[in-house]
Amino acid sequence: MSERKRSDGFLYPFGSYPEDKFSQRTGYDSKFIKEGKYFYYQVVLSHERILPVLFDLLNALPEKAFIVTQIHTDDYYKENDTYVSDEPVEVEELLRWIEGWKDVALDDGFFGIGAFTEGPTMEVFLDEHKTIHVYHHDPDFMEETLERLGIPFVMDLRLYWDEPHYHESLPLLTEYSEDYLTAFEDLADKYDLLLDEDEDDDTDEDGDPLGMTCWKIELRGYKPKSEFDPTPQGFYSTLYLNAESRDDATDMVEMYMESKDEYADLFLQMARVPEELLSAGLRRKNHDPEEPVVWFESERIEFKWNQPGGLDYRPF
Repeated sequence: MSERKRSDGFLYPFGSYPEDKFSQRTGYDSKFIKEGKYFYYQVVLSHERILPVLFDLLNALPEKAFIVTQIHTDDYYKENDTYVSDEPVEVEELLRWIEGWKDVALDDGFFGIGAFTEGPTMEVFLDEHKTIHVYHHDPDFMEETLERLGIPFVMDLRLYWDEPHYHESLPLLTEYSEDYLTAFEDLADKYDLLLDEDEDDDTDEDGDPLGMTCWKIELRGYKPKSEFDPTPQGFYSTLYLNAESRDDATDMVEMYMESKDEYADLFLQMARVPEELLSAGLRRKNHDPEEPVVWFESERIEFKWNQPGGLDYRPF
């Protein structure tokens, strides 16, 4: 898409927009979540207003909060992976990160970012549609804040993403050079991100057990330095294997890497792929789909890595 989609003055993100003309209204709706005793708000804004409003809402959180990020996955049984930081971080740090990665944060249709606190419910999250979701225990505070920001309450607010719509990932234009996985990699290098799900679980969308499943694993790894090569060799690789759970798949990857005197530094994607959706060439390589084994590795992309796992290092 060469230019941002506009409808009746409403500007959509590059990476998420309706299939047909849709007159999206600016505003918010809310409802009380009885089970959690908090209020839930959906805030929909034209693209040019998203960043300042998002920052205003994030600044209303306590000084420290947990980061939450959601990225698209190729997993056949779900749409997204959600990660949270192991420790709370300075909200100001998160704001600086979003500012530095605002192309992805505000426009990539495969990426969401936000923060939440423990104790009284408070969370602000910008999803892949670039709708802001707020969970808050104090409705008076929220309504006063939204009124101050000039965002009206809209009864029965219609959302374009409830209708047929597109999702796309950057880069879409020549001025964009990054995408959601690059952003996730940078975030994971700065903070200890934990997958927000049971890693022993391997069920489909209905909760039924899948048993032995094919996994597609995209990772960043490295070979430690040696007396012959003082600079560690970093690489990106894709592995295919059969495992009964994410936890088992992780263990298999680590054992596979250790057998080559290498280490997996970061798992970028772990996706379950039904055997019948693999290409004919890949199916031929998986000689026994019921055997727990790493059965294929893609050609690697290699780079010299002076600081594997370092918080400030970027391999690009």
